[in-house]
Amino acid sequence: MTTYDVSSIGFYVLDILGRPVTRIPEGGRADFIQEIRMTVAGTAGATAVDCAILGLKTQAVTTVGDDEMGDFLVAKMEKFGVDCSMVERDDSVQTSATILPVRPNGERPALHVPGTAATFTIAPEKLVAALDARIVHLGGTGLLKSFDGEPSVALLKRAKELGRITTFDLIQATPETFRLVKPMMPHIDYFVPSIEEASEMAGLRHPKEVAAFFKELGARNVLLTMGGEGVYVSPEDGADYHLPAHAIDVVDTTGCGDSFTAGIIVGLAHGWPLRDCARFASAVAAKVAMGLGSDGKLKSFDDTMEAMNNLPLRKSA
Repeated sequence: MTTYDVSSIGFYVLDILGRPVTRIPEGGRADFIQEIRMTVAGTAGATAVDCAILGLKTQAVTTVGDDEMGDFLVAKMEKFGVDCSMVERDDSVQTSATILPVRPNGERPALHVPGTAATFTIAPEKLVAALDARIVHLGGTGLLKSFDGEPSVALLKRAKELGRITTFDLIQATPETFRLVKPMMPHIDYFVPSIEEASEMAGLRHPKEVAAFFKELGARNVLLTMGGEGVYVSPEDGADYHLPAHAIDVVDTTGCGDSFTAGIIVGLAHGWPLRDCARFASAVAAKVAMGLGSDGKLKSFDDTMEAMNNLPLRKSA
């Protein structure tokens, strides 16, 4: 019996977002915009917060700085109900942070300080506690300089030895990232990258070929998020399929992939078939895209279920 529904491990970052931004003012001049927010973000951080919003008992496993930004991240997560007892502090470097000027169409260029993402690791004596959850999510490979490679492989391998369900996402993947990801694949139950990042690593473009590539390496299920084009699902059993995205007015795409992963985790925690998990995850991502930041307009499990059943779907391309 485990203590938590999900343990979300890896990349946590403070996002400072503003919208809508159409230009950077010249010199010392100022433009007026509509909204500025600070949020818990990252392929582990946003996923943890969204899982908590959606009702899961969630544990955060990461490192933040001994600074005001780290204070904010911990306080914000605890406000959402995330257990932060395994959040370490590092006073040698600042908390990982990003400035995101969000364009009117929802796109967001990023100005990023890696900070504590690069120093995060898990002490051997704390590994079992980090894995004390039915579902273990690892997010952020590519930016976890001290944890990428063998430590990540060992974490996922031990999770499977303990009978955990494992989910995995990465960030800013390039062809070089593939050497880190390849040995992890046999220990991953649900691989949830964007089609862009998965394609970069596989050297392929068609979703069916990309999904098959990673399944041949050992991943049991591959879900490729494709933004407004929905999601391509390649399950362990049965035929591949595509699900459309919801037709919404996009405010900000920050955290949509991370929130989709949270939706998958919630569905798995409820014991749903993968297709139902993916439908729910699409609704989670839609709710996030309707607002600013990694939690956007996400409110609750019941509100998201209503969105899943009532929001219109986009027509397939």
